[in-house]
Amino acid sequence: MQTRTRVQTIWQPHSSGLTIPNGTHSDFSSSSSETYLQIKEKAKSVEALYRDSDVPLPRNCDLSKLISDAKILSDAWFLNNKEVLTIGLLFRVLHLNRIAEAILPLRTVPDRAKYLASLTSGNLNLFQRHRSLAKNILWELELWSSLREKFPDASLSEPDILVRVDKSTVGIACKKLYSEKHLQNVLSEAVSQVESHCDVGIVAVNLDELVPPNTFLRRPSLEITEQSITDINNRFLVSHDRHFRKYLASGRLIAALVSTAVVAHIPGNGPAWNNIRRASIWTIPGLPVEKEKTLRIFYSKMMN
Repeated sequence: MQTRTRVQTIWQPHSSGLTIPNGTHSDFSSSSSETYLQIKEKAKSVEALYRDSDVPLPRNCDLSKLISDAKILSDAWFLNNKEVLTIGLLFRVLHLNRIAEAILPLRTVPDRAKYLASLTSGNLNLFQRHRSLAKNILWELELWSSLREKFPDASLSEPDILVRVDKSTVGIACKKLYSEKHLQNVLSEAVSQVESHCDVGIVAVNLDELVPPNTFLRRPSLEITEQSITDINNRFLVSHDRHFRKYLASGRLIAALVSTAVVAHIPGNGPAWNNIRRASIWTIPGLPVEKEKTLRIFYSKMMN
């Protein structure tokens, strides 16, 4: 697993001809690629987690099928069974690896059963574009598991995730988009969730379902791949600038985190196939002093 973070200023052109700083933007990325045997072992660990948590793992649910695929691919690779080694199977196993990274940290969560059960409810095919409870929960878990690296006390609590930053409790409302329509309603709901449970908030918007289905990204280097995904995030932020500005300007939300994950093919970069996520964190100047301080500390921890 590789994680990198960067902070930069957004420069926004205006009708006057001037290009001025329009806010702060930071992004971080993670990429992972592991051997098929390692992924098989993760699949078995996910099965064990369900068993130890007394949560059924139905054979016909998508997660169970992905676990089976991980075992099949690993065994076929060692036996050199080329008839089984299809690109479709490889993609499904890459997705299982990504899902397992989010699920396995739940072992330390006392009320993990409700999350594990939700992951068996609905579509979990990450190449298909279907609204599902399982995908909604996966986004919460993916972000939570990533934040735990920077904020060990990050918890799965209302609004969705809570992290302690200095003297403030920051609530993160996780929203998975299936359409770009009615974003203002999504942000309004996030504000309501945050106001009910914590001091300040961040809305974390996942764009995976807006990427064309059944596609992967092919670029010559990791850096170019990361920039391509960042461009997706930034285009979304610019396109919906007025909505984000409306809710961030009042200080009700201190930042918006926008995230996209893809399967990427990068020749010559170790294993050619990778899961890569790129997240952009955006805010505008002029937050109240205490909230600005909270945001600076949040950025600082994300950078370290």
